[in-house]
Amino acid sequence: MSGRDARSPRRAATALGVISVLSAALLAASGPPWRFVPMTGSTAIVAVALGLLAIAAGALRNAFLTALAGLLLCLAALVVLVQLATGADWVGGNASTLSLWLGLGVGLLAVAYATHAERRQS
Repeated sequence: MSGRDARSPRRAATALGVISVLSAALLAASGPPWRFVPMTGSTAIVAVALGLLAIAAGALRNAFLTALAGLLLCLAALVVLVQLATGADWVGGNASTLSLWLGLGVGLLAVAYATHAERRQS
């Protein structure tokens, strides 16, 4: 495997973490077209914290931390789903928040798998 290929999972985890952190900037957005994923203070905290974890996982090229960040984002998406179904408001957000977090979480899980598979081949 070339050196360029070996860095791909690291870059992908870092990029997904940066996207999560930058999504918290939507808290400051004041209307369409930027307010497509409503963020409250608690959803921004989740996005930033898990984004920073994904960035650290990418920088360390650590499959476990990448998978942990992915699982936690999927769990956060599940919490949003449950709150949408029950009418509760634990972390805020709506179906757009659920979609964003689920996409980031599944992406990070795929990166963790790729990192793990790459290390097994080496």
